[in-house]
Amino acid sequence: MTFTPNPALQSQPFELIGKVRTVFDAMQVLRKTCLAYGFRYFSVITLPIAEASEDNTIAGLATISSWPPELIAEYDRLGLARNSPILGQLRKQITPLVFAIDEVNESRPGEEPASATELFRRFDLTMGVYFPVHDSKSLRHAVSFMGDREPLSVEELSTLSMFATMLIEQISIISSADDAAKSVLNAREIEILKWTAEGKTSPEIAKLTGLSEHTVNHYATIATKKLGCSNRTQAVVYAIRLGLFK
Repeated sequence: MTFTPNPALQSQPFELIGKVRTVFDAMQVLRKTCLAYGFRYFSVITLPIAEASEDNTIAGLATISSWPPELIAEYDRLGLARNSPILGQLRKQITPLVFAIDEVNESRPGEEPASATELFRRFDLTMGVYFPVHDSKSLRHAVSFMGDREPLSVEELSTLSMFATMLIEQISIISSADDAAKSVLNAREIEILKWTAEGKTSPEIAKLTGLSEHTVNHYATIATKKLGCSNRTQAVVYAIRLGLFK
């Protein structure tokens, strides 16, 4: 497929990254960049530190993905991650990994080449590129784009490689901030926010916890400030996103 990039979007990904504050934001930036460069799907995968502990499913490796659920389900049902030449190479390579899907699948063992080729053709995928990136914690990630466009130019590779590095850095910052937020709340503060999330008022929470209404409000106010939110509702939403109510 012939693709003509939009010059106005060549620098836009870098401007958008600075506005990423959540994983949802990162997904929106990836979607815009994916479409701007003529790809169909994108993903961000995280490779386990130890190869022996590898999940062996794309669903387990992908932290962000626009792959259709049907593609992911069939890919994992066939166990294609286990012998993936791409995933194996990503453990060794630090430069962009560009590949033609048919050529990559030829190196698979047994009957995998035919099933893998048929699967990707079903979704009109003929090529792809992975950009390996290490984050601040030395975890290895890879940002990928897949589609049916012509090979990337050197300029496109350079731009997207820098984009991938900056995006993973921003996601790492978000993750670190979330981890820090989780650690600053004590059990009582989390409890108060959890009851609030369930629609309980301060007087009701006071009866449930055996605390005074004043103390309940105090805990809620402290938790809200610790999470950097402006009100209790925002604090509850943030706490839910952090997975504090388990």
